[in-house]
Amino acid sequence: MKRHQFKMASAQVAILFLAGCSASPEQNLLGSFFPAWMLCTAAGVVGAVILRQALGALGVDRHLIAPPLTYLCAAVAGTLLVWLLWFGH
Repeated sequence: MKRHQFKMASAQVAILFLAGCSASPEQNLLGSFFPAWMLCTAAGVVGAVILRQALGALGVDRHLIAPPLTYLCAAVAGTLLVWLLWFGH
């Protein structure tokens, strides 16, 4: 492949991937705009902390094999769920 063809193909791939970036999802919170991913991540972390407290109160957390991994996955799942519920059309 010639250098010119490679540059053209690279530009076309870049345009393809950037086509979905028409507007950044920001939320107005008390007059300041925050990136939506930051708010969704905070909600996911809060959900994981609540889950940890609930499992601790029930005594289930003693039986977890890898608690940090479990709570990390719960935080990621909560983050993605909030994003899906908030921005999923």
